[in-house]
Amino acid sequence: MKKKVTLKDIAQKIGVDTSTVSKALRKSPDISSTMQEKVKSIADKLGYRPNLLAKSLINKRSNILGVIIPDLRISFFSEATRGIYEEATKNGFESILLVHDENPKNEKQKLEFLSDINVDGILLNSVDENTNLDLYKRLQEEGIKIVCWDRKIRNSNFNSVTINDKKAAYELTNTFIKAGRRKIMFIGPNTGIPVAKDRYDGYLMALKENDIKFNKKLVLQTERTFESSHDTLFQVLKNGTEIDAIVCVGGLVAYGAGNAILESKLNIPDDILLGEFGDNDIISRLGVPFYSVNQNPYQMGKQSVDLLTQCLNDEKICAGSINIEVDHKIISRNTGVQKMKKNFIKN
Repeated sequence: MKKKVTLKDIAQKIGVDTSTVSKALRKSPDISSTMQEKVKSIADKLGYRPNLLAKSLINKRSNILGVIIPDLRISFFSEATRGIYEEATKNGFESILLVHDENPKNEKQKLEFLSDINVDGILLNSVDENTNLDLYKRLQEEGIKIVCWDRKIRNSNFNSVTINDKKAAYELTNTFIKAGRRKIMFIGPNTGIPVAKDRYDGYLMALKENDIKFNKKLVLQTERTFESSHDTLFQVLKNGTEIDAIVCVGGLVAYGAGNAILESKLNIPDDILLGEFGDNDIISRLGVPFYSVNQNPYQMGKQSVDLLTQCLNDEKICAGSINIEVDHKIISRNTGVQKMKKNFIKN
């Protein structure tokens, strides 16, 4: 195995000490431009690569951002990550992408790893707002800036970039009501999770404004997985619960719900209208029309990096609690269907 080139190797090749080489590579004014060029030339020929961790300890900046997402299968997250990567690169940062799979223990491990390698900041899409809250706070106290995106953490000083989830859920539910639907179900995780709570509140607000009586049987609590939403809804439909529209908190939840509807020999959208957040490609596999809240993920990713960069350059920004809201829109998808079914209205 080839030995990694060190500062000492370069110094021996030129005939100077290692401190001179180190200063030359950092373009210190103490070293002449001629020597700087000579050191760089020899370093390039030998294939020298600086130790980024050691460099970060000296400069107190690593120029590395950690990005934590729940799932790689969902197009919303991949599109947001593209925006993050492009904006980070433009601002001189490298990005490390990690996935927690909606598991608090996994999230904790990823956060501790990013802390160990001394990242400058973390763009966090959290599992929930409580389990690892003390760790989030400790990392910020240690100087690692955190910006939450898509899922904010309430009652904290963590900056965030989201959509107005309550408004979006209200608009999606209203779209179903305008299509003549009254038995509208909400499917999602524990409403103690901020993003689920906001979307649930928007759903309730639309029902109330349209004089639709709340029915607790039409609130289905599931995990944010295909299996959980599929199995739970399939059983509900099997038991004969009447539903004519469903607001799903996310893509995998909607995909599971859609499969359960079709397996129950019901039609989408004639029998049940389906709506979700994220405008996720995975729903298209169902081959049926559906509604989606487009959350502008690419822009959300870019603005998250911009906010984190501001935090790194100005401590005062991180001292407050800034929430930037990205524009969203309700869209109709007619995937795999030749024409719109009845009661499926274009926006």
